[in-house]
Amino acid sequence: MRKLSIIFVLVLTMFSINMFSFQAEATQSSFPKTSGSLVIVGGALSSDNEAVYKKFLTLAQEYKGKALKDVKIAIIPAASAVPIESADGYKEDFVRYGVPVDNIYTAPIALIDDPLTKEIDESTWKDNGNNIEIAKKIEEFDAIWFVGGDQLRHIKTLVTADGKDTVVLKAIRKIYENGAVLGGTSAGAAVMSNPMIASGTSVGALTNGVHILKNFDQDTGDDQLFLTTGLGFFTHGIVDQHFLERGRFGRLLVATQYNKSRYGFGIDENSAMVYTGADDSIEVVGTSGLLIVDLQGSTAPKGKRFAMNNVTMHYLEKGDRFNIKDGTFTLNKLHKTTKGIEYYSKNPIAMGIFGKQVLKTVLTEDLIDNEATKAEALWFDLDDDKKGNGFKFTFRKMKTTEGFWGKIDQVGSYAALNVQMDVEPISIKIQIDK
Repeated sequence: MRKLSIIFVLVLTMFSINMFSFQAEATQSSFPKTSGSLVIVGGALSSDNEAVYKKFLTLAQEYKGKALKDVKIAIIPAASAVPIESADGYKEDFVRYGVPVDNIYTAPIALIDDPLTKEIDESTWKDNGNNIEIAKKIEEFDAIWFVGGDQLRHIKTLVTADGKDTVVLKAIRKIYENGAVLGGTSAGAAVMSNPMIASGTSVGALTNGVHILKNFDQDTGDDQLFLTTGLGFFTHGIVDQHFLERGRFGRLLVATQYNKSRYGFGIDENSAMVYTGADDSIEVVGTSGLLIVDLQGSTAPKGKRFAMNNVTMHYLEKGDRFNIKDGTFTLNKLHKTTKGIEYYSKNPIAMGIFGKQVLKTVLTEDLIDNEATKAEALWFDLDDDKKGNGFKFTFRKMKTTEGFWGKIDQVGSYAALNVQMDVEPISIKIQIDK
C-alpha cells in the first residue's frame, strides 16, 4: 500500500517587501491628550448585543453628565454602499436602547447613492466633509458612530486629497479630545488607527509584504496588504477587525512590524475594544475577544521570507482590561487560572492557522489549557502536485505565561497572557511512500 507523505523544509528565500516612503500622518504625539473614549467593534454587531450598545451610550452620557434621554448621537454613513439604510439600522438600535429618535442625526456625508432612497442622491454628499454647517452641528453631539462598509470611503469624505482634516473631521476630533465617545464597526473600526489597514489577507501579507496606498481610488484587490491614511483617533497601534472569524492574525503581525509599532490590536466580531483616553486603558466588551500583539523584544531574521521570533501575544475576553501606559492586565474576576489544572493533554499540529477561529483554539485548548508546553500550526499552499510553500507558527509557554478560564454569562470564556510565538517560512515536498 502506498502512502502520501509531506515533508516540511525551512527555507532561506528572500522576502521582498514593496518599500515605499511612508510617514504616518498621525502618530501618538500628533494629537493632544484626549479625555474621550472609543468603542471599536470588530464587525457583525448584532442588534441584541446589549453590552456593546449600553457601553457606548453610557460613555456618551458621561461626556456631559446627561440623562440617556438627552444624549445626542451623529451617525457617519459614508463607508456604506447603502448609506441611509445602514444609518437607519443603527438609528433603530439606538432608539431601542433608549435614545429619542429626534436626538439621532444622520450626517449627509457619503459617496454612494442609496438605491432605496429614490428622492435623494447620496453621492452628491461626497464633498460635505467640508460643509461648515455640518461641522458646527457635529460639535453639539455627545457621540459619533461610523458605519461599516469600505473604510476608504470614510477617508475619501473626511480627509482632503493632501491628507488634511476636513472641517467635519476637525469638529469630530475636537469633541473627542474634550471627552466625547466615538464608535464604529468593521470599516468604522479600521479607520480608528493611523495608518489603517485598507485591504489584504494574512496569506497575502506574509507572502507579498506591505504595499502603501497613496491613491484612494486605487483598486487594491482582495489579497494584497495595503496600508494607508486612517483617522488616527487611536494612537497606540494598528487596529484590525473581523479578526478571529476571518483569520487576520498574519496581516496584523506584518502591518505592525512594518509600522514599527510595539502593539497591534485585533478585535473579533460582535465584540468591542473600548479605549478610555483618560487612563489609556482598554476593556473587552461583547461575545468574543481581543488579541494584542506585542513586538517589544521580537526579532526579524534577515535573509528569509517573512519570519519573526519572540513575538508576545495576549488574548482577552469580556470584562478583561489592559492598561497601555503601564502594560498591566486586570482580568474579569470570573476568569480563574488554568495553571496546574489544564484540561487537555494532546495538541496535534493545527492545519490552517488562518481558518475561522483557529488561532483562538491554538492559544487556548492547544496551549494554555493544555499540559503541553508548546503548540504548532501551519499554513501552506501547493504550487503543483509535488511542492509548495507556507509558514510554521510555534506558540510557547514562558515562565510568565498564564491561562484563564471561567463561565461568564453562562458561556465558557478564556484569557491568555504572555504567550510567545515564532513564525518561520517553510517549503514542502510531497512524495509517495511505497
